[in-house]
Amino acid sequence: MRAAFARSALFQLHWFLGLTAGLVLMVVGATGGVLSVEDEIAGLLSPDIVTVQVREAPRLTPDALVARLTGDAPGRRVTLMVLNGAPDRAARVRLADGPGRGTETYVDPYDGRILGPARGEAFFDAVLRLHRWLLLPGNGDGWGRSLTGASALALVYLALSGLYLRWPKGRRDWRIWLKPALARRGRALYWSLHAVVGTWVLVLYLVMALTGLWWSYDWYRDGATFLLTGRPAAASARIAGAREATKREAAAVPLDPAFAAFSAATGGRYATATLAPARAGETIRIRSVAPDAAHFQARDEWRFRPDGTLDSRDLYAERALGPRLTGSMLALHEGRFFGPVGTVAFALAALAMPLFGVTGLLLYLGRRRSRRRHAAAPAAGTARTPGGMRPEQAA
Repeated sequence: MRAAFARSALFQLHWFLGLTAGLVLMVVGATGGVLSVEDEIAGLLSPDIVTVQVREAPRLTPDALVARLTGDAPGRRVTLMVLNGAPDRAARVRLADGPGRGTETYVDPYDGRILGPARGEAFFDAVLRLHRWLLLPGNGDGWGRSLTGASALALVYLALSGLYLRWPKGRRDWRIWLKPALARRGRALYWSLHAVVGTWVLVLYLVMALTGLWWSYDWYRDGATFLLTGRPAAASARIAGAREATKREAAAVPLDPAFAAFSAATGGRYATATLAPARAGETIRIRSVAPDAAHFQARDEWRFRPDGTLDSRDLYAERALGPRLTGSMLALHEGRFFGPVGTVAFALAALAMPLFGVTGLLLYLGRRRSRRRHAAAPAAGTARTPGGMRPEQAA
């Protein structure tokens, strides 16, 4: 009796969360699937922006690139540079006219000419804000962040409770467990799609939800960071914030000696190298991704003194599993952490999220119609004809 009551309660909460949080999950899943192909679409739409003609002349050094960009527009400052190791790829630069992070644009690394943002960037920016914050006011500081976070928690429950509710009593043919019954119609087909496809993507949805919570709740990120690394995240965030606040108060230091030392240490082999202008008293940090890196967040971190002397080096391959995971949370969320197969699988799973909302709603409406029919059957059985007979007797 208790087991039946618990199972019924789990089921009631499952469909309630599916009907409420399911709408948000459908939006988040569909937009996540679209975002997973952003880089590929940007390359197709903007071949003349993301790629450049290879020339015999050397590419500009970081300091020369900064001088060129700030000289063309006085008052504008470079806040970040992403240099590409391929000779035919444009650099990405973040430019700011005032306070704040600024906006990103592509730049020709040979002459510093601004190529502009990739086509479709405004669309993907809107999709990203819809995915993270539902386009609600306040962005990351508004209600949208809380709603998507709550929906991620709901997804964890829906996945685990769905597995429990479907768990077979006794032995069952694997074809029933993993093969959808496409020949069925109506509620039987909806249930088969809902349950079988849900079994396929259950682990993927758990990974998506548990990593998505990283951006929804500070307490979750701090707790996960401490659990995986043994170090609190808040302290490092405060230090980074203090450094950012003092950057504009000190004079910039040259970047070329540090970048030359980095190029010598890596043999000039890197997929991307990210660096930002540094101020007096700071080390110059360069985050690089090797050409054969497993994913885009498999970054090595180098720190150099202004004269090019190596201060510290933190290679991705030498880190323990915990720091690797905390530094690769977006790659985990998108499935890129698991290679090309993981990327495709996560994208398809995200795009399939509306399937569960639609089939769950159809199953719910079907149950309501069935209950109404069952409730009406006894009433029809006791109804009398004008002659005093039941309908079946009158027939």
